[in-house]
Amino acid sequence: MFRKIFQKLPDQLKLQNQFILLLLLSTIIPVSIVGWYGIYSSTSALSKVAKEQLEAESNKEVNDISGFLNGVSDDVLFLSKIPPIQGIIRARKDGGVDGQNNLSYNSWVEQLQTTFTAMMERKPRYMQLRYIDEKGQELVRVDSDGSNIKVIPETKLQNKGDRPYFSETMKLSVGSIYVSRVDLNQENDQIERPFKPVIRYATPIIDSTGQKRGIVIANVFADKFIKAFKEDNKEVEKGNKNKGTEKFLVNQDGYYISHPNPEKEWGFEFKNNEKLDKDYSVEVAKQILGSEKGFIDKGGYLFTYHRVDPSPNQPEFLVVINKVPKDRVFAAVNSFKIVTSLIIVVSLAAILPLGVVRARQLVNLIKQLINGISSSSQQIFSALEQQERIASLQAASVHETTTTMDELEASCRQSTQQAKAAATAAQQALSLADNGTQAVGESLEGMFLLEEKVAAIAEQIVHLSEQASQIGSISQIVSELANRTNILAINSSVEAVRAGEYGKGFAVVANEITKLSDQSQKSAEKINVLVSKIQKAINSTVMVTEEGTKTVKTGVEIAQKTDRAFAGVADAINNMVLNNQQISLNLKQQLDAIQQVVQAMDTINRGAKETATGISQTRSGTEELNATALILKRMV
Repeated sequence: MFRKIFQKLPDQLKLQNQFILLLLLSTIIPVSIVGWYGIYSSTSALSKVAKEQLEAESNKEVNDISGFLNGVSDDVLFLSKIPPIQGIIRARKDGGVDGQNNLSYNSWVEQLQTTFTAMMERKPRYMQLRYIDEKGQELVRVDSDGSNIKVIPETKLQNKGDRPYFSETMKLSVGSIYVSRVDLNQENDQIERPFKPVIRYATPIIDSTGQKRGIVIANVFADKFIKAFKEDNKEVEKGNKNKGTEKFLVNQDGYYISHPNPEKEWGFEFKNNEKLDKDYSVEVAKQILGSEKGFIDKGGYLFTYHRVDPSPNQPEFLVVINKVPKDRVFAAVNSFKIVTSLIIVVSLAAILPLGVVRARQLVNLIKQLINGISSSSQQIFSALEQQERIASLQAASVHETTTTMDELEASCRQSTQQAKAAATAAQQALSLADNGTQAVGESLEGMFLLEEKVAAIAEQIVHLSEQASQIGSISQIVSELANRTNILAINSSVEAVRAGEYGKGFAVVANEITKLSDQSQKSAEKINVLVSKIQKAINSTVMVTEEGTKTVKTGVEIAQKTDRAFAGVADAINNMVLNNQQISLNLKQQLDAIQQVVQAMDTINRGAKETATGISQTRSGTEELNATALILKRMV
């Protein structure tokens, strides 16, 4: 395409001007393409990094909330298994005294109150810890306002049988957790002020016969994980960081749990419509509430959202939302575009003037070379005409001598080929015999080596069988140790209960030891199953190895017989090869002498022809060079 453009340029446009124009085009176009492509690629990469950073921030907030709620779930399951609750159940069943431990109902109640109090002192996230019987009556309740802990006396305990959290928890299987939605705590059916966001975790309790005997429920200060959103939003309002960024926490219905504007919070409690779909489009709200996590680019903002499931088997969930202005996220990207564009323009402005100067210097150098070429080509042309005539006479004389030597070479070559064919055939037969002998020898060595390896494999399999038996013995020891550890943990738990207040910490340790002993018992059972399977596989391998050993011995005997047969064939062929090689050697020496003469004549003949041709071509080239030099002289 560029060639056609330059052919259409006017004749008066000198070569140096065309060269400068080509330099400008070849610099501006590639630099612009590469520069703008670099800007595009870097912009895409920076945008991706910015989005990933937003998603990482959202994931961190979700992980913090999930960790907090998972800790609550573990605590509730732990409390449902502590001895005071079973002691209360037995004492109620036996008429007020636990016959198993000879402790009264009130003694067990005091121990449970002490356990609840200790839990709340160590973990101030709990607002209430309660044990409610199967009829909904509170038996033990401990309250906290975040700093003071109070044991509720029996006269103030209430019946909660009509509450949804009680009826829903009683429907669950043992070990399952009920999780309520996050709402505002109420006292006497009135929302408590100042607001106290709360989330409830509960699990059913069973007696020794498997009958449900009530629930353990924990009311948790939800503000412990909500306040992080409020603090971040306050920092944004002060302008200290991330100006324009907003963080929300909404429930499964789209109501705000946390919002920069407190008036929009708890819409479901106050029967107003302050929801996500009121502030943003229905499509955005549906996407956020309908998927696990994601990224939305809408208008002038970017949204990242991530769901938190307090309980996978229940419909209640929370969604963490980050809303960030695009101009803040892509500020670095836009700055990069501007700086890169300026660099491209400045680079072109600095390079192009220097290129034009160097192009003019190059054109002046070409002019000087053209003048030298034009004068030298005239002198060379006259000398080449004389050399062309002499080379033609030499080529004709050498051609006649070469024809005579070709005829003598053809006769000798025919005799040599016949002798060589006989020697080659004998040599091939000998080579085949040698190859056969060598192959049989290698097969024999392989058979011996295979026999040794099969024996070694059999020995290793026997050793492996012994080690598998040892592993089984060790596994039995681990299993017995786990059983004894479990018995020790149970005894420790009983002693901790008897110790009362001083044994609470030891009871927790005993519970953890019980879990570890159960895990050790399961691992030992798995090891026993694996050892049994390994022993069966080893027995099968031993039988296969014995069959392989017999087959290898039979192969060795056959290979030895084949080796002796090939040795006799090789001796007979070797004598025939020696005779043919001597005949072929004599004829080859004669042919080599003739070929040396022919090659010498061919070399002289080709040299003469090439010299004549070269001189002719040089003369033509010199004429063209002279003409070209004149044309360049006119153009430049």
